[in-house]
Amino acid sequence: MGVKYLTGEGLAKRIRKVMAGDNPWMCVAFLGPTWAEELFDGGVTPENLRVVCDLRMGMTVQTALRLGGAPDNERLRHLPDQQMHAKIYASDEGAVVCSANASHAALSSVDRIEDGVWLPPGGKAHCEAEATFETRYSNAVRVDADALARAPEHLGGLGAAAVGANEAVDLGNSPTLLQLLRYDPEAFKGIRFVFSNEDVTEAVKAGAKAIMDEEVAKDGGAAEGWGSGPLKYHCFANWERKESDWPVLFISVYRGSNGKIFLGMYRHLRFIPEVSNGEGETEEVFVAAKVRWNTGGAAFGDLRKLATVLQCETELKVLFQNERTFDRVAGKVLDAVGARKVLKLT
Repeated sequence: MGVKYLTGEGLAKRIRKVMAGDNPWMCVAFLGPTWAEELFDGGVTPENLRVVCDLRMGMTVQTALRLGGAPDNERLRHLPDQQMHAKIYASDEGAVVCSANASHAALSSVDRIEDGVWLPPGGKAHCEAEATFETRYSNAVRVDADALARAPEHLGGLGAAAVGANEAVDLGNSPTLLQLLRYDPEAFKGIRFVFSNEDVTEAVKAGAKAIMDEEVAKDGGAAEGWGSGPLKYHCFANWERKESDWPVLFISVYRGSNGKIFLGMYRHLRFIPEVSNGEGETEEVFVAAKVRWNTGGAAFGDLRKLATVLQCETELKVLFQNERTFDRVAGKVLDAVGARKVLKLT
């Protein structure tokens, strides 16, 4: 038998077959919250399973790590000083080197393409992959309590209850958005969270832009481009709020129809009570300027530096993995304490 190309359902089946073999090991970047169910019958991981995963890119959530036995499982490890983007599943049945992480989206979704190759057992490539894993595994360290606390949150995670309600948690230099919300909501003093899942029409955007451009021209300034200038202007329409009730500083959490999460930090600029929607009616529009992520300090409510926007978006995507979950906050403007409560992070 030689190397075999795999894709789609065939890839997922071969991965599961390999992981059912003796002496299983994985060198896989992202462990999804249901990774054990995806890989093993009954969702039970073998006692001798060895895993090296990645925690540096913020893609593996606390729920997945606990499922793997963290913080007490010596065989669940990560490389603290390197990003580990590999995806290798192996045992005495051979090895699968592929693009698929250990997640439902990668192994069970019908709308994602994943490819890989199977290396037959005993062959040169399989032996080289195993030798490389042994080196990585020996250099990796256990996912201990500190590493677990720094990993992104998940809706079903134990969070604060796992470390004790009154025990201080070291969030490090750049916590994720949900970590800071859970453990230190006061850090968002003066900042609100705006949750939305509806698009503003192009007609409304164009109408608001025309009004803003006219006002800038009257003031004798140069009209900064909508998305092309130093500031990016964004519209929030039909929120049924008074201008005085709209937050000056806020973090926008937008969920697209495909489930993707978009985050942004904004400063409110202008309320326009009547903007044509192109259909003979008008809408109320709040115009805001998008500021650079992690502006922080006095420029953004003295908010401390957070993890990267990609890490925070990935974490929220796991939290809001279905539309019903997001429905609890859609259309709401909440302070940190309110968001923490509604998102059940207490």
